[in-house]
Amino acid sequence: MKIDNIYVISLDHSEERLNSIKSRLAELNIPGTPFLITRAFDGRVNPVPGEYSVYGDWKIDASENDWWNREVLPGEVGCTVSHIDIWKDIIENNHKRVLILEDDFKCIESLSGLTDKELNSTDWDLCYLGRNRVSTHYEEVSISDNLVKPEASYNSHAYLLTKQGAEKLLAGGIQENIIPVDEYLTAMFKKETRPDLISVFNQDLKAIATNQDWIKQTSTPQTSTIGHGNPTEEYFEILDTSDWDAWCAKYVNQTIRKGEWDLIVDEIRDTSILEFPLFTPKFCREAIALADAKDKWTIDRHEFYPTNDVLLPEIGLDEIYNRVIHEIVRPLCIYWWHLEGKGWKRLKNENFMARYTMDRQSHLSLHHDFSHVTMVVKLNDEFDGGGTWFPKYKTLSNPEMVGTATLHPGMITHQHGARPITAGKRFIAVSFMRQGE
Repeated sequence: MKIDNIYVISLDHSEERLNSIKSRLAELNIPGTPFLITRAFDGRVNPVPGEYSVYGDWKIDASENDWWNREVLPGEVGCTVSHIDIWKDIIENNHKRVLILEDDFKCIESLSGLTDKELNSTDWDLCYLGRNRVSTHYEEVSISDNLVKPEASYNSHAYLLTKQGAEKLLAGGIQENIIPVDEYLTAMFKKETRPDLISVFNQDLKAIATNQDWIKQTSTPQTSTIGHGNPTEEYFEILDTSDWDAWCAKYVNQTIRKGEWDLIVDEIRDTSILEFPLFTPKFCREAIALADAKDKWTIDRHEFYPTNDVLLPEIGLDEIYNRVIHEIVRPLCIYWWHLEGKGWKRLKNENFMARYTMDRQSHLSLHHDFSHVTMVVKLNDEFDGGGTWFPKYKTLSNPEMVGTATLHPGMITHQHGARPITAGKRFIAVSFMRQGE
């Protein structure tokens, strides 16, 4: 694949950071391509440059999208200005095609697998190499073996851009109405966005995307050194429980929190397998991002039935997760199964996140859990196949909605296994709950 230049945006130009960036650039496997590590504009300590102005109507009160419920943050202004500076440099140097990266990029697939022939088979201005889809309820149209026509997407940490694309982005109106750059990219090619943005920006960008992430982002928006937050301190919104009620409002299904179990809990065909909504999509997205940012995945923690997993204490989520279990899940178990004894008030939980991938582990063999009750929460839906199979009951639990929890007795009665995925990656959160003494 021919690329005229690679731009890497970084606020941190320490020797350690620069060496890390250079090492990760080598993993892209496009040798000989020149690169430039640019210094990000820090919007938290510098005023907005005189030639720019921030979009004044960004905040939409009562929006279900948290990012639209507050003003554009200074860090987001800085991030957008940093991308704009690169778009200008592309035109000034007459680069035909470039790769733009933010410094927290992580190579997943070698870019040598994306050929000029495939890229030239369709007309495009911008190509996402990694992103978060705003909604996964719509199937994206395939363009080629590796490329799709994207639905609305977030993330600007890795994208190819043509000179024509840079010209369109600069002419789109962003300099007079700065918003978060990932929102702007989507607003430039998707009509299914905020109505006000359609009238503000010129929507003529032609976007494509790889059908899976070739380059991931290792941090959440709150930890990016060019985005929000303090670059010297990791901050994850999902870990901020300073206001527990506010945390639950963002991350927990409110009907299940109110204890309306008979209304919202489904038992699958008298099998003692329960399904119910527990967490919001926001929780699921941020939990996965947190696990990837901490990057403490293991492959050999379980002796007999190992999974590719990470214990929640390793990523700082265990105390929060246990509180949700104590306040919501434990009372549900006692109510539904008529559990007696003081031990159920002192549950001991082993909580972890597991992931199933095509290249490492796509399934888990039949087994019994070392638990009295097991809970499995679906965290994403970017996979095909999968689900939990209970052969005795001839039942497959594979919930449709992310954030759905499955409860079932452990130990003896409910032997089960993880059905193979056939595409993508499957993330679940698992809790082994055991009665205390």
